[in-house]
Amino acid sequence: MFAKEKKTLFVGPLPPPLGGIAVINQSLQAIDYDGYSVAVFNTSKNNSREDLYSRVSLTSVLSGFKKIQAIKSSIANEKPAVINFFVTSGVAILRELLYLIVMSKYRVPIVIHFHSKTHGEFALKPWRLKIVAWFFNKNSAKIIVLSKHHLVFFEQYFDKEKCVILENFVNYSDYENDVADKNSDFLFVGRLTIEKGFFDLLEAVLLLKKKSIACHVQVIGVAATDHQEEEIKQLVNRHFLGDYFTFNGAVFGEKKYSLFKQSCCLLFPSHLENSPVVLKEAIAAKMAIISSDLQANRNVLGEHDNHLLFSAGQAGNLAEKIEDFLANKQQKLEFCHASEKIKDYDVSVASQQMTNIFNSVTN
Repeated sequence: MFAKEKKTLFVGPLPPPLGGIAVINQSLQAIDYDGYSVAVFNTSKNNSREDLYSRVSLTSVLSGFKKIQAIKSSIANEKPAVINFFVTSGVAILRELLYLIVMSKYRVPIVIHFHSKTHGEFALKPWRLKIVAWFFNKNSAKIIVLSKHHLVFFEQYFDKEKCVILENFVNYSDYENDVADKNSDFLFVGRLTIEKGFFDLLEAVLLLKKKSIACHVQVIGVAATDHQEEEIKQLVNRHFLGDYFTFNGAVFGEKKYSLFKQSCCLLFPSHLENSPVVLKEAIAAKMAIISSDLQANRNVLGEHDNHLLFSAGQAGNLAEKIEDFLANKQQKLEFCHASEKIKDYDVSVASQQMTNIFNSVTN
């Protein structure tokens, strides 16, 4: 007689929109768990411009209340043995704590996947974090944090016995390619916002154009609003940068993988990061990387010889790094091959860790 599979219910946002938490949620659902089947409740609105981290309007709050009944129905219908709940540290946590309270009434073990920075977001002021910790400690069986750095910080607030580390990861097989087949394109992935450094990138490319240095950037992502997207297009046209950028919008699946596999170098100029999935996708795709010098980015890139760092928010410094990279073709190959050697972030590692977490709370 075969043992009956248990069910885990994933509650959290899925793409679209673009965002690390949605990408990781989707990736975790694709894993074949030993002894567990997967059910899904999507908390996002499937809007490519939706901000999963900070913006909460009255409309989104009302929408959140409407989802409560849907969450109840999902739990009642699916009868999960464990709930895996994705939570951010932006203003949206107010809505997510409400979901947590509702789900806790079913007495199903809840694993909170806390996709959070350690500073700079709504919930991370000490007094607010103490309130969040009270809810987490009371209503969760386990609390997943994203790195050793996160663990050291959050152990000051959360029950240490409940905290476990699960690094963001990617499925390396989706990005498999031959370095020799890469073109000379750069790649930017993320929301087209100030915080993600996109306007620094625009300014850096304009500086290169003024020096008659040619480059081409493939862009995956959208602006926060239609109006801001139009402003970006006007800015590109006004400075005659049309030949320097290709805007692909919010693309997923094979189209996204193809752009990673073809491009030689990721440009990652973000001002504030957490445990960036995009850097790990670039590593899986055997890319060189030019990144803002943030602690979160250094946590991923470490001592590997696959990247250049520049000062976050400094377009001139970014332009210098791009110019240096373009001038050294041998370095391009060395960086790509250095990424090829890094196997730390593959899905196989996460698969075993998640199965162990589920087993620990259901057995």
